[in-house]
Amino acid sequence: MTKSVRYQKGQLYPEHSAWFVRYRERRRQQDGSIKYERRSKRLGSMQDYPTKSEIEPVRIAFMQKVNSGQVIADECMTLLEFVEAVYLPWAQTEPRASTHKGYREIWENHMSGRVGQIRVREFRTVHASRMLRAIAGEHNLRKSSLQHIKSVLSGIFTHAKNEGAFDGANPVQGALIPNSARESGETYAYNLAQILRILNVLPLLPQAVVATASLAGLREGELRGLEWPDYTVEQLSVNRSAWREFVNKPKTRASRQPVPVIPKLATILDAYRASMYHPITGVMFHHGNGERMDMDKLAQRVIRPAVEAIGLQWYGWHGFRRGIASNLYALGANEKTVQRILRHAHPHVTKERYIKTFDASVVEAMERLQATVEVLESMSSNWPAGADKAHAKLLIENRGEMAERLKAAVC
Repeated sequence: MTKSVRYQKGQLYPEHSAWFVRYRERRRQQDGSIKYERRSKRLGSMQDYPTKSEIEPVRIAFMQKVNSGQVIADECMTLLEFVEAVYLPWAQTEPRASTHKGYREIWENHMSGRVGQIRVREFRTVHASRMLRAIAGEHNLRKSSLQHIKSVLSGIFTHAKNEGAFDGANPVQGALIPNSARESGETYAYNLAQILRILNVLPLLPQAVVATASLAGLREGELRGLEWPDYTVEQLSVNRSAWREFVNKPKTRASRQPVPVIPKLATILDAYRASMYHPITGVMFHHGNGERMDMDKLAQRVIRPAVEAIGLQWYGWHGFRRGIASNLYALGANEKTVQRILRHAHPHVTKERYIKTFDASVVEAMERLQATVEVLESMSSNWPAGADKAHAKLLIENRGEMAERLKAAVC
C-alpha cells in the first residue's frame, strides 16, 4: 500500500541554470485508486534568483498549494486530467450556471473520448482538426456548432497557459472547420403584421409575454427574470436573467440597459397587471403561484399551437427578438441604434460609454415602431391572408404614401 503523504517540504535543487522543486502528487487512476507520482516544478531562473535564500519564498508558496490539496497544473498532465481537475472546477465559478453546464456537456459529449488522453504539452493543431472532422462526420453538426466546440477547446488552452500548464501559441486557433459540415440554417424574424396576428389570438398572459419579447426585444431568460418594479409606463429595466432555478444579472453591462416601452406594449402589460389585481412587487410572469414561468412549456403548450393555427410557423423566442431588430432597421433605424435597443455588446461599441437615458435616436426608432403598429392595426382587424405582403410594402424605407403617414405620425 502506498504510504499517505500528509506534508511535504519539497526538495529544492538547481538544474540547467534554474531552480526546481521535487515533490509527490496525488493522482486518481482510471480504476478509482489513488497513486502518488513524482513531479518536478520549475520555480525560476538562477539569474532572477541567484541564491537559495532568494528562491526559498517561492518554494514555500508553491508547496503550500501542494499541501493544501490544490491541483497544480503542469504540462505533463493529460488533457483529461487538466480539464477535470483544473478547468471545469474553475469554470464552475462562472456566475451563469447554464454556461458551466454547456462547457461540461461539450467536453463530455465531444472531446473527452477523442483527445482526453493527449498530454497538454503534446497537443497540436492537427489533433484539434482531426477531432472536429470526426465530430462533423459522426454527428452531422452545423458549422456554427463546430465553431462553438472549437471555441470551448480554445478556452481550455487559454486557461492552461494562464495556469502554467502550457506554453506557446494556442494550438486550437489554427484548426479549420471542415468544409463538409452543414451550413448554418436560415434564421427567421417575425414581421409586425405577423406579430400582431399572433397577439390577437393569444390569451392575456401569453399575449403579455410575446408582446414583451417582440416589442421590447427581451431574451427568454430576461422575460423569466422580470419583476414588477422593473416596469414603468416608459421603460423596462433589465436587472436579471433566470435559467431554471438560477437567477443572475444579465451577462454584460450592455444587456443591463433599460428598454423603452411603446404604448402598444404598455397597454397590454397594464391590462395583464390589472388582471393580476395590480401587483407592485414580485415576479411579472407566473402561473399564479409566484414562481417564475417556464417559457419553454408556455411556448409548447399555448403559443406554438396558436401560431400554427393561424398558418404561421413557430421559430422560437428568438424569432421575436430578431423581429424587432429587422423591423426597426426596415423603418430606418441605423445599426447602432438597433444594437443599443437590443442591448448587444460588440467590440466596436463597447468602447463607448453606455448612457442610462435614451437619446433622441433611440426614442425616435421606438416611436416609429409604435406608429407602424397603429397603421397596421388600422388597415384591418381580421388580418386577411394578404396582410403579410401589405406589411412588406409598408416597411419600404422613406418611400410612398405609407412612409409619409409614418413620418406624420412620429413628427
